[in-house]
Amino acid sequence: MKLVIGSVVSLLLVLVMLGSVVSPVFAVSTPKMKPIMTIQRTELHKNVNIVKIDPILENATPYWMFIAAGSTEKGSVTILKYIDSSKNLTKRERVELKKFVRELWRKYRVKTIRNGNVTLITLNSKAGINLTNEEKVMLEKVAQAMNEYFREKYVKNKNGNVGILWNGNEHKSIIRISCIKWGGISKDYASVAGAAAPKPDTWTQVPPPHGYPDWMWNFIMQVVHSWTHYYNPDWGTGSAPSETKYYADIAKDKHSNGDYTSAYTNLGYASHFMTDVGNPLHTGAEFRQVFLSKLRFGDIKYIHTAYENYVTDNWNSGYVFKSIVENNWYYYPISNPEQATKNLASYTHQYADTIVWTIFTNPDTWQNDQNIKNITENCLLETAKYVLGLVKYVRG
Repeated sequence: MKLVIGSVVSLLLVLVMLGSVVSPVFAVSTPKMKPIMTIQRTELHKNVNIVKIDPILENATPYWMFIAAGSTEKGSVTILKYIDSSKNLTKRERVELKKFVRELWRKYRVKTIRNGNVTLITLNSKAGINLTNEEKVMLEKVAQAMNEYFREKYVKNKNGNVGILWNGNEHKSIIRISCIKWGGISKDYASVAGAAAPKPDTWTQVPPPHGYPDWMWNFIMQVVHSWTHYYNPDWGTGSAPSETKYYADIAKDKHSNGDYTSAYTNLGYASHFMTDVGNPLHTGAEFRQVFLSKLRFGDIKYIHTAYENYVTDNWNSGYVFKSIVENNWYYYPISNPEQATKNLASYTHQYADTIVWTIFTNPDTWQNDQNIKNITENCLLETAKYVLGLVKYVRG
């Protein structure tokens, strides 16, 4: 009897000792997923500054941004900097070109109207803008000087190969993190989804339907890569939402049938098209990106690339944008992946003009702009919520 009692006491002591070691591990609570509706949206940064362009100004001339830049001191200084930095202009040409733009700003006045956190850039009068042929020629020289500046500053390799979307690594990272967070998904399957996520960028490009102008063709094929990687909620153009649904539904069917490798492969594909529109520059400002990048001169997408490289450079270091995805535990319940992708695009779209305008008017310092950082973090947080919802949709 003493032996039995002694054994029991010894066992209890062992259990107590083990408990003292193990209990701190179990005491650390793992965050749980929390479903929310979009009307309950939480943002990291509220009331970020937003720039809106009056369509009347934009439709007045393809060169409206050079004219609009004269509405602010920062914009004026930037245009003059583009001219001064040109190596293709003689000293005399630079002097004449700067004189020309100053006269142009006096002739065609543009104003900014601020309402809360939104700034509208518009014409100062109803007279409009009627450029002479001589003015168009001079503005073309300004455009070439700007193009020269951006080429020197942002094109990192001479063959023009640049990242698409956020970047392949960001696509991979977002879906892998999202899969692991749900629990019950092995890291192997999360890695399958992650490996599949960048692949749509290597697929055959899909052009816009017939009937669209050349600048839209250039935007789709040279800037965002494919009609399938884009959606403008104002125009209803682009097929990223339907692509998301197509692959998400395949993934859902495969998952329900126990074919998990195929399920997580297609989930990775679906997440790609959804996260595409998490980038505001895949949801609008099409003509602005094309014109400013001077695609019609055979050059590449400077502003678009500059922003994507900014996100990539700050993903694991710097601002560590990856942490926005890692630290989010909210998700939007999804019943229709196509509509969910449209909803995400509708949110990020509001920031497209602001990003383009900020890079255009602050070519040397925009990477340190707190407003751009805040916009990026808001977009990534919203994307993270939708992608978590996408994973749950597939798993059922």
